[in-house]
Amino acid sequence: MMYLQLAVQAQVLPRKQNDIAINPLTGYLFISLPLIVLLVITGYRKCQAQIVRQRIAKLEKLWLLNIPEKTS
Repeated sequence: MMYLQLAVQAQVLPRKQNDIAINPLTGYLFISLPLIVLLVITGYRKCQAQIVRQRIAKLEKLWLLNIPEKTS
């Protein structure tokens, strides 16, 4: 049996670099955006709780003012 020698050139593919430069601003946004959302939600809830406390205090004052009117 005769073997034919074939000259096969190995294809040299350019290596892909895994070190992709990421814009630092993108990284900062990726980290800070959830933090900002968390702070906004916390601040909104505290504001709403303060409004509810003010409304309750106002209603208690009105209730205390109306007691003498009802008893007389």
